[in-house]
Amino acid sequence: MRGTQGSHGSRRQGQQGQVLTIVAGGVLTLLLLLGLVIDGGIAVFNRRDGQNIADIAALAGTNEVADYHTGKKAVPNVHAAIAAAAEANGCHAVGVVPCQWRAFYVRDGATGPRDSGPVPAGAGAPPSNALGVRVEITREPRTFLARLALINHWTVGTQATAIAFQPRMAPANGLLPIALKLDPAGYEEGQVYDLTDGKDAPGGFGYISWTGSNSAGALAESLRNPNNPSFYLPTSFFADPGATNATDVRAALNNWVNSRDEVLIPIYDTVTGTGNNARYNIVGIAVFVVTAVAQPAVDNIRGHFVKIYPFTDPVPGGTGTRPPAPTDTGYSLSLVR
Repeated sequence: MRGTQGSHGSRRQGQQGQVLTIVAGGVLTLLLLLGLVIDGGIAVFNRRDGQNIADIAALAGTNEVADYHTGKKAVPNVHAAIAAAAEANGCHAVGVVPCQWRAFYVRDGATGPRDSGPVPAGAGAPPSNALGVRVEITREPRTFLARLALINHWTVGTQATAIAFQPRMAPANGLLPIALKLDPAGYEEGQVYDLTDGKDAPGGFGYISWTGSNSAGALAESLRNPNNPSFYLPTSFFADPGATNATDVRAALNNWVNSRDEVLIPIYDTVTGTGNNARYNIVGIAVFVVTAVAQPAVDNIRGHFVKIYPFTDPVPGGTGTRPPAPTDTGYSLSLVR
């Protein structure tokens, strides 16, 4: 009997040991899961901070590139500008959260900005085709509970690319001379719009004169065979306040209605002056299909909207992205990714 009782006691002790092992394993698992939640949150927080640093540093470096292209600085120091911006926003090689950065010049590519070599230390001219810089940030925040799984720190990487560029160029011989007023609310695909909202130019009918001529024949020719010059956006052109009811003007517009072909329409944001001196400030290009022309006077032209090309996007047939030039009165500086 004693032998039997001893056997039962050993079995109970073994079962208790198994329970303790299971409990201990469960507690460890819970701690690991909790560690992943807490330490994972720390990683997300550091990635957000890293992204902010990358954005600010990329813009700082690109501003130096723009200053060089526009002649404001003969010998810029892109590397120093990036370093100062990164450090000012908490990127230090040694500290509670070690942080490192790398930077590369970027140039225009077929699908967007592409690397054009690292940014070297010290002052010096960037490559002639450099649009801006790409900055990579790497942060290594320490972990807490995740150390139970032998994970002592996270490696969090982010990057940002900023460019400074000339406004896009609209293609030659591709736009109808019809001024469409910019709608701050945007345009809805497939929606029909009045393309001659440009009639708000005093003494105008919504037409543009590429050459300054106000003859009905010149207007008809521009409508029949688009003959605009290539130009950078934004820019301004004279309004054409001439008669709109000429036979050849109506015929040219009706050809577009009947063809149902897509056409490029210039979009303006402001109009200045009156009559022959009125000017439309063209800021974008829209794609429309002309659907109707009011008769007998051609004062209302309507079409359904397809898409829009703001001046920061390439227009089919226009040139690619180019760095700003000393003659530029303005340029765009922005984050692109």
